[in-house]
Amino acid sequence: MRQWTITIRDRKRRRTTSDSGFTLVEVIVAGMILVILCVGVMTVFDQVIKYNRGNSIRTQALSVLQKKVELYRAMRFEPVAPDPLLAGRTPTITDTGIASADGTLFDVSVTIDNDPYAPDVQTASSNPAVPEAGCKFKEITIQATPHNAQSAWITAIQTKVVFQRVRLVN
Repeated sequence: MRQWTITIRDRKRRRTTSDSGFTLVEVIVAGMILVILCVGVMTVFDQVIKYNRGNSIRTQALSVLQKKVELYRAMRFEPVAPDPLLAGRTPTITDTGIASADGTLFDVSVTIDNDPYAPDVQTASSNPAVPEAGCKFKEITIQATPHNAQSAWITAIQTKVVFQRVRLVN
């Protein structure tokens, strides 16, 4: 049987060839790959922040709209002495700078249509006119828009709720 003997010089030679490390080109290529990955992750992170901000604003707008819906649902809609705020009107800003729970300000506009089955908004002064006394069915549209938007795309967020009131008493 043959025995192999390794001298100290052979061990040093092997160690230096196996522990040589990365070349400069390999380090640059690896760094570029890491930069590309980080830029991709940061772009996605930026988009997620924008979407979350928009969803937060919509949620706050819904809380403001819920208060307004309850206000209009509580109003009297009777033939004798109906609430004057339920009179038909085209889109008008009724409240400016209503604060939500977290302090976000919204502008609220209200449209009340006396005949929702006809095109456009029908009021007592529209053509054709639908008088308040003869109106038994109204469609109320309430829309909230951010008052002080930090960026242009936030101003495009308009949260809207549509509900109807029916008067059963003649």
